[in-house]
Amino acid sequence: MSQNPPSNKLANALGGIGLALSSKNFAWYCGGMALSLTGSFVFFTALGWVTFELTRSPAWLGTVVLAETLPNVIVGPFAGVLIDRWSAKWALFWAQLFAAIIMTLLSIATFGGWITIELLIVFAILIGTLNGVAFPAHFAILPKLVPRENLSPAVALQTSVSQTARFLGPAAAGGLIILGGGDVWGGGGLAFGFKAVSYSGFLIALLFIHVDETKDTLTTRGSVGRELLDGMQYAWSTLRLRYLLITAVALGIFLRPVYELMPAFVGGILNSDATALSTLLAATGGGAMIASLWLARRGKLEGLVNIQNLTFAVTALVLGIFLFTRNIGFGIFLMVLYGTMSASVLIANQTLLQSTIDDRMRARVLSLYALTLRAIPALGAFIVGHIAGFTGLVPALAGVTVLGVLYWLWVTFSSSAKEHHNSLESDP
Repeated sequence: MSQNPPSNKLANALGGIGLALSSKNFAWYCGGMALSLTGSFVFFTALGWVTFELTRSPAWLGTVVLAETLPNVIVGPFAGVLIDRWSAKWALFWAQLFAAIIMTLLSIATFGGWITIELLIVFAILIGTLNGVAFPAHFAILPKLVPRENLSPAVALQTSVSQTARFLGPAAAGGLIILGGGDVWGGGGLAFGFKAVSYSGFLIALLFIHVDETKDTLTTRGSVGRELLDGMQYAWSTLRLRYLLITAVALGIFLRPVYELMPAFVGGILNSDATALSTLLAATGGGAMIASLWLARRGKLEGLVNIQNLTFAVTALVLGIFLFTRNIGFGIFLMVLYGTMSASVLIANQTLLQSTIDDRMRARVLSLYALTLRAIPALGAFIVGHIAGFTGLVPALAGVTVLGVLYWLWVTFSSSAKEHHNSLESDP
């Protein structure tokens, strides 16, 4: 009786993970992305910490987060058109290269003691502008790296890499801040410098990735505005896409601002320090890593709509409990659970979205989707941060969490939302 070769046994044991990694392009992509994304979460953690140390203000924290993400709203959709015309790979390469240069300058300015809240906003805008190109390029290149039948585990595994970085990045940021002397200039400068260096792994990986993008580029070209409008009309008129995008927006604006405002919660509510901040953020990433590995191993589209809707409800419930706990140990447990549930929503949502989009519209639609990952939570953080100036941070976050519960009730019980749900279940 013949036996499976060791490589097949390993692939069978890994399930969808093994199928996705069988593509060399995808393996290079994940390897390069791992270092770069770890640096990104070091940067986001340090950015929030430096902002709060400079201002002691949730409103300023929300403003800086919005400054980094608002360019996504302006640049992202136009970048999607250009990527559909040109190349996701090279758009990603050049955006990352220029971002590395800007991050190096930010590190130098911080080490030199020249950083102010105003200058920090300028750098946040510059990085956000380049991310407006990089994010839709990330999403657009992914389906070109694996066969279509392996797309579901590839999306989950990519998210697993991202969530591993979300786990490691905040912990690394806390260590770098302490290593840099625990102050804004040394600690922040070291963290920003780490991010500058981290771009190198992904830049090298992109040079080893070879994909044929010619068949996916636009053959007939109108104005950029016309093509952008076509992408928006396509996304809104396609029932499944509209439902998925609305769900992603609801998660981002109602249940995600707590992550962006965590420095204010830790410093102002828990009266704790950068170590507690990095631990809570790392716990969120750890939970998200669990979800992404589970869904990558699962490796199939069936049942993802129910997973998305159920985990949305649990995310809101866990967040509501977390807001009123003052015990850091219990808070860490809740953040692991929050990360697991919210990541499950995101992975299921993105997998269903990627499986639905026409290739020639991919970058334009995904440039809109990218807004839900960074710009929408940042908008929520900006709004909640300013409301918190009048009501306090916990009531403001609790208020938007209640709105998230109301959205889930609409999805669960309204006839129009059930129509969207059934359209996904009938032909994923």
